[in-house]
Amino acid sequence: MRSTTLTLLLTIAMGSPLPQSGYPTPASPNQATIEHCQVFLIQDVEVPAQEAGRLVRVDVRESDIVAAGDLLAQIDDRQAQLQKTAAELERAAAQTRADDDIEVRFAMKSFELADAELTQDLEINRKSSGVIPMSEIRRKRLARHRAELQIDRSKLDLRVAQMTADVQQAAVLSAEDNILRRQINAPFKGVVIDVQKQEGEWVDKGEPVVRVVRMDRLRVDGFIDGNAFNPADLSDRPVIVHVQRARGEIERFAGKVTFISPLVQAGNHFRIRAEVENRQRDGHWLLSPGMNARMTVQTE
Repeated sequence: MRSTTLTLLLTIAMGSPLPQSGYPTPASPNQATIEHCQVFLIQDVEVPAQEAGRLVRVDVRESDIVAAGDLLAQIDDRQAQLQKTAAELERAAAQTRADDDIEVRFAMKSFELADAELTQDLEINRKSSGVIPMSEIRRKRLARHRAELQIDRSKLDLRVAQMTADVQQAAVLSAEDNILRRQINAPFKGVVIDVQKQEGEWVDKGEPVVRVVRMDRLRVDGFIDGNAFNPADLSDRPVIVHVQRARGEIERFAGKVTFISPLVQAGNHFRIRAEVENRQRDGHWLLSPGMNARMTVQTE
């Protein structure tokens, strides 16, 4: 026992590092090894209610795995559904008016009649001057001009009707958005770790309802010696992360450097971050936020 203690003290006094239990010893000179790294979440979101209302459904429980867009909970949307129905009916009525060109066709026929009558009278007077009084000629010219303007007016009414239909289409889209805003959906693929509201409860706008974290991809942060490596040596380089689990079990995870801090800390160390792919075994994630890890960066 005394011999072991003496050996330990001599090792510390000579400055030799103590080996970390279980971790493989790096052998390549083209590697940067960072001890005492920490595992963190990349995405951790308390999904809020976008509108106030009563929760009529909560479809998830803690530990459920959800995909991006999955419905987590539903706020009462009956009023929004009624608004959508009304907007759709108003849109249909407006579109029917926009598609009705009866007035345009009638105006064109009226113009054809007025033009034919005026042409006939002018032809009569050409053959026999003065048969048709000039007052009558002027009246028919005015009638033809009125009929011509009525065509333009009818076409304008159709364009306005179509614009009204477009406005009603926007109202339908707004009503649909109101319905969607009462759905609380998963923002990304992840795991539900907290359900903060239950069915029947009232939620205010912006109030968190469900907390979702991403577990299939995590980040690992550590500090590296700036005297040994420059940021350019490490940028976008592949990494291997080792973590030690229960009973000395070692797991490896592959990833890539995604961030190098431009700020240098005391002792000329700077932060390096990598993102790694996580995996499951027997329904449980092998890498978890909060774990200590060792990261090896392939520098060449």
